Formats: sequence, C-alpha cells, structure tokens
Amino acid sequence: MSATDTKNRRKVVLAVVGILVTALSVLFIWLALTSSSCSRTVSRWEAEYGHGVDRVVTLYSATGEEIGTWQGIIDVSYETDRVDLLFFDENGTVIDRVVITPGSGMLVVDQV
Repeated sequence: MSATDTKNRRKVVLAVVGILVTALSVLFIWLALTSSSCSRTVSRWEAEYGHGVDRVVTLYSATGEEIGTWQGIIDVSYETDRVDLLFFDENGTVIDRVVITPGSGMLVVDQV
C-alpha cells in the first residue's frame, strides 16, 4: 500500500466520520427543538423576557360557575399562597395585577 492510498483512505474515513457527526448533531438538535419540554421552555422565556404571553385566563368557582375571565398579554406566577396575574401592554409595561388566593376556585390558563 502506497502513501497516496493511505492518505486517500484517511480522507474518506474523516469525511464519513464528519458526515455521521453532522447527521447525529442535526438529529439531536431537531429532537430537542421539537420536544414538548423545549416548547415549554420557549414559552417560559417568552413570558419572562417578553413580558407575558397572549393568554386567556378563566376563574371558575368550586361549583363550576365562571367567576371571571381575563385576556391579553399575561404573565402567570404561581406562588405558595397565591397566583399572580400580571397584565402588560404592547410596550411591556405592567398595566394591571390580579391576585388569586387558594379557595377561590379553579384557574384555567389557555395560551392563545
């Protein structure tokens, strides 16, 4: 086997390894970006750094009657003794706040 054959063989092996590494990297990135956890993370980032997400929040009583509904750019913060709803305008400025305490009923948060 000549030195030229060895160099060519080495180039082919490196090219195949490079293609495999690239394909696996693309596969892992695609799996990560299309997963539910990635979607939830992006949602959390939008809420944290974009000052809320477009949501519809509905509060129901223990008997299932609707107590209140809010729609808009809302950041929902779950604390140990309450739920805070922060409402933002288009500029990211807080325009209102609603605090819901335990025992108020069931809170349904839908992302629009």
